[in-house]
Amino acid sequence: MAKIKDLDDLDTSEKTNKFIAAADMSKGKKNKGGRPKKEASERASEQIFINVTSGEKAKIEAYAKELGISVSALCKISLAKFI
Repeated sequence: MAKIKDLDDLDTSEKTNKFIAAADMSKGKKNKGGRPKKEASERASEQIFINVTSGEKAKIEAYAKELGISVSALCKISLAKFI
């Protein structure tokens, strides 16, 4: 294989240029990945704070863990019964 000493020595054939263009990942719009953003009406933007004893907190966390869900999800499910 010959060494390239000058830019004029580079292969500039159409086939090579197409390969380089296809392999160049820096051009064009990049995919951000992840899931699409939720609609404004679906976003949870409000917060409710409650005070519980350490014993109540431990029971809530243990029950959520037993169900395999977060404490937040457990609270939402529980409150959904009354709303």
